[in-house]
Amino acid sequence: MFLQHWDMPNPIGRLLRASLETLQLEIGCAGNPLLEPFDPMGKLATHCWMTSFWEGICAFGLQLQMDYPEIPMPRENDRCIMTLAIQMHYRGEDLRSVNRCRISSCSIFLSDMASASGRTLDQTRGQQGVDYTGSTSYDFPIERPSQRDWEVWRGFWSSYCLPDGTLPCGLGKWKNTTHRRWEWFYSAGEDILIQCSDGVNWQYRQCPDSSSGIATRSTRHYARVGRVFQELPGDLCPTSVICHPDTVTLETQGPDMVETVSNDPDDFWSYLSSDNGDWMWDQLNCPLGIDVVVEAIANGTAILVTDGSYNRKVDSKVCGAGWVVHCTKLNKIVLEGSFYYVGDGAGSYRGELLGLLAIHVFLCKLEGFYGFEGGHSAQIACDNLSGLFKSKERRKKIPPGSKNADILRSLRRVHSSLKCKCTYVHVYGHQDRHKTWEQMSILERLNYRCDELAKQAVKRGIHSSHIASPMTRQMLPMETVAVFHGGQKISGECGSEIRYQIGKVEARDFYITKLGWYAAVFDNVDWTARDKVLSRKPDMFRLWVFKQSSGFISSGKNMRRWFGSEHTQCPNCGKEDEDAQHLMHCPDPGRYALFREEVQKLTVWLEMNHTDPVLAKIISRYIMTRGSTRLADFHDVPPEYYKFVYEQQLIGWDNFMLGIITSTLRPLQHCHLLGSSSLLTVDDWLNQLINKLLHITHGQWIYRNISKHHATLGMIRKTERRAMLLEIDRLAQLTPEEVPEDSR
Repeated sequence: MFLQHWDMPNPIGRLLRASLETLQLEIGCAGNPLLEPFDPMGKLATHCWMTSFWEGICAFGLQLQMDYPEIPMPRENDRCIMTLAIQMHYRGEDLRSVNRCRISSCSIFLSDMASASGRTLDQTRGQQGVDYTGSTSYDFPIERPSQRDWEVWRGFWSSYCLPDGTLPCGLGKWKNTTHRRWEWFYSAGEDILIQCSDGVNWQYRQCPDSSSGIATRSTRHYARVGRVFQELPGDLCPTSVICHPDTVTLETQGPDMVETVSNDPDDFWSYLSSDNGDWMWDQLNCPLGIDVVVEAIANGTAILVTDGSYNRKVDSKVCGAGWVVHCTKLNKIVLEGSFYYVGDGAGSYRGELLGLLAIHVFLCKLEGFYGFEGGHSAQIACDNLSGLFKSKERRKKIPPGSKNADILRSLRRVHSSLKCKCTYVHVYGHQDRHKTWEQMSILERLNYRCDELAKQAVKRGIHSSHIASPMTRQMLPMETVAVFHGGQKISGECGSEIRYQIGKVEARDFYITKLGWYAAVFDNVDWTARDKVLSRKPDMFRLWVFKQSSGFISSGKNMRRWFGSEHTQCPNCGKEDEDAQHLMHCPDPGRYALFREEVQKLTVWLEMNHTDPVLAKIISRYIMTRGSTRLADFHDVPPEYYKFVYEQQLIGWDNFMLGIITSTLRPLQHCHLLGSSSLLTVDDWLNQLINKLLHITHGQWIYRNISKHHATLGMIRKTERRAMLLEIDRLAQLTPEEVPEDSR
């Protein structure tokens, strides 16, 4: 729901923003509260949907990238009050007491409690029984601290300040505007005080002091002389005063406050890159200037064409897109652009959608910067019919299970503000394979140019894909929120990824604490490849794999422990107390013949599917040892394979036969496939290898079960038949009168 509605112009979007802003004020942070650690900050928040969402994000190790403005620190050396309390080791109820008093005082920063000079605390702030709601531009939650809360609050400031009452690190100049509505200002030029109270400005002038001669400004008394109707003096600076029954005394004065400065870009290219997804515009080429493009859009003579590209064999995590703007009046391409995307969701279809998104965002930005009021039109063309259909949809909601849901949400946001009347045209791609340049239409020629740009972008992406892409590099234009895990963006449904990560955390704990694995060994396993294989298997097959991996399979030993079964021996070799590990080590000739036959099939598959020759030899030999020989004992292994041999040896032979493979196998096979003529990718190769290993193990389980549970030839049935024959022989030795009644 959060990804679907955050910052959308609808009631749910406004409710989510109000809830998040309230949470920010409630815990007292300057930035996005969802990026703060839930422990201990979460205990300061009221229990609500947003708090539960925050807790889940932290518990599952997810990261959010959001378009959420941070409240800048108002003064130099400024800090958040709650950050100070946590650093001073306030926890539990004491931390909540400090927070309740902070909310009651309508404060976030140290500058909200400090005097104008920034060297001491303002004695009028943070006092019990005072209403501070008028002293801030924010709408703080209502909080009524107890007497104990105020005692903890006063003790907190006493501990933080120096013995003489000054702050440990004084505040400097004002850097940004503050939410605190400063009440008192002093004009040195006119020697007057101005009080801003409830929207009314009152003027105070110096009055004669009968108790002492007027020596310094701090001993001068000022009395109210009336309201200020004319323009205020220009040299006003914030001031702290001491109030008396009829007069006030100037205590301290601080530096001049700053005004809000607009940072709006003054040219279109800066405006285009000011949003998320500025990486889309790195390779723009506009030879005739942006004014020509604007004129083409305004006159309806613009054709915008895009195409995507993807090289799955070389790098399955990189896709690219190219797009052009063609002016039919000039009969020229007036703008070209290309970019690449690096991530788990890369693909040819995603590249097409990204190109269509770039076109729509570009049109929307043109309208926003140049003030188009409507009445203009443009033609958008692409060779992907499904992508065209998705890009022109005006959905109110994107289905949760949609692939490329992040792009569809960005397109939905663009359509909510796009005024251009777009006409969508499908063009057949790669027509250069069937037609000469003269025979191709203008759309086909433009599509050919876009295909060239997209392929160039993919090449750039492949060269840089070894560098981890920052989260900002994966954010899309007009995308206000995205979920990441491990630095990789979740572009589709979040539920399946979250469930996978929860399962991985629980499995890691089980393997380390129960099975005795080292943490480094678990982290070096290619769990993603194994999960892809198991996700396509039936539920009962996955259940069997998990039972076999954990040792909770229905072996003879476990059946006796659980149900008191008498049949604890292996049905093939007769070994007593059969356990899960015995499954792949049974010396029965029939079981071994089946095992050898399946391994021979695997060896043929390795040879026929462009497997690295060294890897093929290592894998076949290792499997045939049935765990009796360590990988490290293979003396003819080249040095570049040492890491694979070492890590796989730590994982173990039995786990290898269950598809648990070290992640170092992937780059070795990937390099070999790149140099081969095969169209097979390393992902496909790994999926097939793991699948075949699992079926070798499962074949042993099927053989064992048939041997034990067959209705006529199974071990249990044979045992029962032998027992029955023995009983018949015993009864045959008895006289008719000695035969028991129930056996006659």
